[in-house]
Amino acid sequence: MKLDHSTPARRRRRTGAALGLAATAALLLSACNVGTPVDRDKAAQADAGAKTLRLAHVYDAGHPVEKCGIATLKKELEGSGLQVQSFPAAQLGSEAESLEQVSSGALDMAVAGPSFLGVWEKDAAVLDGAYLFKDVDHFVKTVEGDTMKGVFDKLYESSDLKVLSSWYYGTRHVTANKQIKSSQDFAGLKIRTPNAPLYLENIKAMGGTATPMALDEVYLALQQGAIDAQENPIPTIATAKFNEVQDYINLTGHMVQGVMITTGRSVYEGLTDEERSALEAAMGPAAEAARKCIEEQEQSILEEWKSGDGIKVNEDVDRESFAAAAEEAMLKQSWGELYRELKDAR
Repeated sequence: MKLDHSTPARRRRRTGAALGLAATAALLLSACNVGTPVDRDKAAQADAGAKTLRLAHVYDAGHPVEKCGIATLKKELEGSGLQVQSFPAAQLGSEAESLEQVSSGALDMAVAGPSFLGVWEKDAAVLDGAYLFKDVDHFVKTVEGDTMKGVFDKLYESSDLKVLSSWYYGTRHVTANKQIKSSQDFAGLKIRTPNAPLYLENIKAMGGTATPMALDEVYLALQQGAIDAQENPIPTIATAKFNEVQDYINLTGHMVQGVMITTGRSVYEGLTDEERSALEAAMGPAAEAARKCIEEQEQSILEEWKSGDGIKVNEDVDRESFAAAAEEAMLKQSWGELYRELKDAR
């Protein structure tokens, strides 16, 4: 399927379809061969009288995004007249495919990273720039600040994608079958990244060569030697079991990353004022729950790996040289000045 780059005014004429389009999502998705067809008759409904919002993401059902963030979102919405039905593990397609469906109104909500939002509004991708954030607090301050609010507003006007909340997803590190201390150690490695241009730029700036690949294909590719390395936050590495097929986790910390909970104009404007308020109010506790679980797992899993006999933890990484090279590359992007502004606001 192709991205819809028609004008905002033209797309807004779809608003009248509102939630009706969402009801046909399974048919639309299966017609496009996106993900696994969903049997709505078998989907559990917590409240038969509540309006159901179908939310898709690519992470495993045991990942904190699902177990903590979305679980809290569901709890916070109890009694509001809204409920969330979650489809993890790319059941409804990739991040890019889910965003297409959300923009058109065929899917109610999706979880997607900044690089994928950047396909629709270039400045949104800045949040995935390597070594942008000092720490998680800096990330939260940035995504909740006026500058990014303006970027998200532009995204809504240009693409009908509404960012409801930004959740801390984790700090990304590189796993491989060798220690990576400097850019020279990347030489000759095929490093898997998500299929978005900025990931390739980040790895290139650090001295590596990226191989785009869907998350659910990575374990087998590592096991069979089709790729040599990959990069992800610790909770994702653990839930996907990449530690079983890699010798080292190298603590590059090259991205303090978030994911955005998005909905589309037709769905968002199709809610009543009360429903919209309930949905937005539920996002804060959900974001906090996701962050807490992610940070706890980052610490506990790393300690487990350090004391175990499996994957080895390499902390001897020249982050300063990686960060300097990354900044030089990021400033050449179309949003380079925005990167500088956000980075300096530490």
